[in-house]
Amino acid sequence: MASTATMMRHQPRPGPPPGRKPPPPPPKKTDLGVRPPPPPPRNKSISPHSRTPVQQSKRPAISAINPASKRARKTTVSIQAPVVLRDVNVFLRKHQVGQGTYGSVFVGQDKGTGEVVALKRINTEQEENGFPITAIREVKILKALIHVNIVDLKEIVTSKDNGEIPKNVFMVMEYLEYDLTGVLETPEIRFSLDHLKSWCHQLLNGTHFMHINKVIHRDLKSSNILINRRGELKIADWGLARSWNSEMKRLTNKVITLWYRPPELLLGCHEYTPKIDMWSVGCIIAEMFRRSGFLKGANEATQLDLIFRTIGHPSVDNWPDIHKKCRLWKNHEPGPDEQRFPSRLREALLAQLPNPKWMTDSSVDLIDKLMKLNPDERWSAEQALDADFFFENPIVKTADKLAMSFSIASVHEWECRRKYEQKMAQRRTHLQCNGKL
Repeated sequence: MASTATMMRHQPRPGPPPGRKPPPPPPKKTDLGVRPPPPPPRNKSISPHSRTPVQQSKRPAISAINPASKRARKTTVSIQAPVVLRDVNVFLRKHQVGQGTYGSVFVGQDKGTGEVVALKRINTEQEENGFPITAIREVKILKALIHVNIVDLKEIVTSKDNGEIPKNVFMVMEYLEYDLTGVLETPEIRFSLDHLKSWCHQLLNGTHFMHINKVIHRDLKSSNILINRRGELKIADWGLARSWNSEMKRLTNKVITLWYRPPELLLGCHEYTPKIDMWSVGCIIAEMFRRSGFLKGANEATQLDLIFRTIGHPSVDNWPDIHKKCRLWKNHEPGPDEQRFPSRLREALLAQLPNPKWMTDSSVDLIDKLMKLNPDERWSAEQALDADFFFENPIVKTADKLAMSFSIASVHEWECRRKYEQKMAQRRTHLQCNGKL
């Protein structure tokens, strides 16, 4: 008969009482000491004081992630091959229509599709770093801003000239038959108030779109406003454009062509806003009524003087922070005994108009609001789109409602300048031949 001790050693140990969980095993010792017990499982029970589940952490439990989807995500990551740019020879290059700082603009035709495009050449040879920063900005901005009133960048092509490194890079843009300067300076092109009002509205539409997307153009002028045979207006030449936010305190003021440059830039302001573009828009609209430039200064000093003589001198009453924002104002501020010019904008706008009846009170008011000396008081594009000018008779029309049967099929500023230079050269030759020069 086995002893009592032997029988007790072979008997199974009693389990925990019913309804009770067994106690956790003792912690295991490791090389680093005692391993801490695992955290208790999340409580998914219902609170005894509420009929809603106890609030859980928003972070999903690890067990909730599907391993299959985890593997699928890993397999979708891949390295893409670099995009190979087409050669410019896929286009038939035609006549030149423009000349810029970094290259020329040509009319081109896709040999495969027959599509007519504008080829903007960017000469990389004259840049120390190989590619102009303005061109990089222009490509980046045009890829981001897709709008009916902003010119479309189709692709980038290169010219390698039997080498691996591109000698020239071309931006392939949509082609528009006219620019605003060409239209205004060509007497054979006759347009109506409907055209003028629609183009003003389209210009403001495109400007509003870029400003709400935090981009400032910084070179709005009539030669950078393109128009096609369907009456559609598009803003072009984004080489000086840049992204903008209100925290920027040190921006260059050497931007915007002189005739369209606002007073804050001429007075040395470096902390400016999209309102600089709105001054340019006001100048362009005034130019449409006049069919010639509005404020045409020869240099920065004469441009400022022309602005003051036309719109009046600023003061701390209408521009409270002018001394703080404009470091050069102290050089131009009239002294106590000097004359301060009053505003005579209305008289200037009504003078020498080809169609005086077009310049109504509401159109004067629109230009006046866009050309306020204090940029804080200047209208935004959104405010200008709601101007009375667009709702008085004739009410503004969309591009498809415009009659575009112009007698000239295509004209741009560059062509107008060439014709003018040729005319002046012929005149000098004629005077020399007659001994009058």
